[in-house]
Amino acid sequence: MKLIVGLGNPWDKYKKTRHNIGFEIIDQYVNSNNIGDFSYDNKYGWEVLTLLNPPSQGGLSNVTEKIIFLKPMEYMNKSGQAVQKLMNFYKIEAKDLLVIHDDIDLWVGVVKLKLDWGLAWHNGLKDIAEKLGTKDFNRVRIWIDRPLSVDQVSDYVLSNFKKEEIEKIQDKYLDIEWLISEFLGK
Repeated sequence: MKLIVGLGNPWDKYKKTRHNIGFEIIDQYVNSNNIGDFSYDNKYGWEVLTLLNPPSQGGLSNVTEKIIFLKPMEYMNKSGQAVQKLMNFYKIEAKDLLVIHDDIDLWVGVVKLKLDWGLAWHNGLKDIAEKLGTKDFNRVRIWIDRPLSVDQVSDYVLSNFKKEEIEKIQDKYLDIEWLISEFLGK
């Protein structure tokens, strides 16, 4: 069983912000592979999509196990609770978790998949690692660039992308989809 988590903030005012790129990418992956719709779970306060029998199409053609897509509907820095609850319920191991998130360390549009990266400044990742008791989980880092000053980070990640930045990220979407499919095929 695999769990793919997109990080973001759930409220409309954050919808197109840099910090919500995890939500945007997971939505795009689900839509481009025609695999269903997220549903809101009132009990746990998250949006989830569960595939018991993944369709044999697109990036899912080599996947035979259950896949869960999750968008925690809390502030980013409280994402760990939802991830922990779902992983405990389904007994999912950390190696079977993929978190898609923003990263300010490099230029817009660079993407990487890796296990056991540092958590750096990212409070969502820190919360997940704290709740799971490990930082040994997979991540797709989507670089959103860096503000000029450290004092501007909060405002910067909550600002909207410029048109040309959106285009750079969309140019990399097939790479991102390939990274997700690679994770699912492990």
